[in-house]
Amino acid sequence: MTLKVVGLAEIEAVATRKLVFDAVRTALVAHAEGRTTMPQPIALWFADAEGDCHVKAGHLAGSSHFAVKVASGFYRNAERGLPTNSGLVLVLDATTGVPAAVLADEGWLTAWRTAAAGALVTHALTPADVDEVAVFGTGLQARLQVEWLAELRPLSRVRVCGRRSEAVRQLCADLATAGLKAEPATAAEAAATPCVITATPSTSPLAPAEAFSAAVQHVTGIGTDLPGKAELPPGLFANATTIATDDHDQCLAHGDFGNAVRAGVVGADADVSAGLVLRDGVPDRSGLTIADLTGVGVADAAVATAVFTHLG
Repeated sequence: MTLKVVGLAEIEAVATRKLVFDAVRTALVAHAEGRTTMPQPIALWFADAEGDCHVKAGHLAGSSHFAVKVASGFYRNAERGLPTNSGLVLVLDATTGVPAAVLADEGWLTAWRTAAAGALVTHALTPADVDEVAVFGTGLQARLQVEWLAELRPLSRVRVCGRRSEAVRQLCADLATAGLKAEPATAAEAAATPCVITATPSTSPLAPAEAFSAAVQHVTGIGTDLPGKAELPPGLFANATTIATDDHDQCLAHGDFGNAVRAGVVGADADVSAGLVLRDGVPDRSGLTIADLTGVGVADAAVATAVFTHLG
């Protein structure tokens, strides 16, 4: 058997933002409704190289294919002139189990599905009149979260908070090229913005709970996707009227929601599925809303299947 290997150029030709948005939304709703099969992810750490890798898989009921995804993030790669993220996706026939193709996406399908999930859920949970957003982080995902959110709602101002001023300036310039008004911000300024997105590999909260002002109406955490990571302070969850998770068990095991549960701030049943939020709307918008997104294999499978189908 000769296994088809599809390179990034071919993938980019069919993986439009609409295709990815539609596939991710379908996957999250189906997952919330119990129409998916998804094992717990496999995580590997490479402390000496400051890298991590996760393996995720999933299948949507009735879909022609399922997928197994390998994605890595090695955070010193930029110093070597290499991409921080990499990976591939194996697509298999859901009726025979026979491998159909390897999508050699170099980690981009993971980046795009993460951007789509974050943008969809952030948009759903943030009041319609909010047009200012702050992002903690200066990497690829920080940029994508803002750019993909701008596809769903107008953004008048973007505040960028990061550890390295040069990286902050570069992200502001990149966002300006995309037509967005972006400016550097301190942690205090970012945490006083109505909509806050965190997209870092941090292993400790980026700011204390009291740093988030009453002006904050919504927070989306993207970066806490493996055991040992943490971006949002547990105490922040005490103020939330709605906590949305992409997968209850994953977020309880190693998401910021799980950190808050273990800290005794909220109960283990305090969350609602992000897919239900996308399907039905926000249960309670009277106060702060928080989304904890750890990345689900069914979203990888949905995007990979859509791409494979459109490749013909």
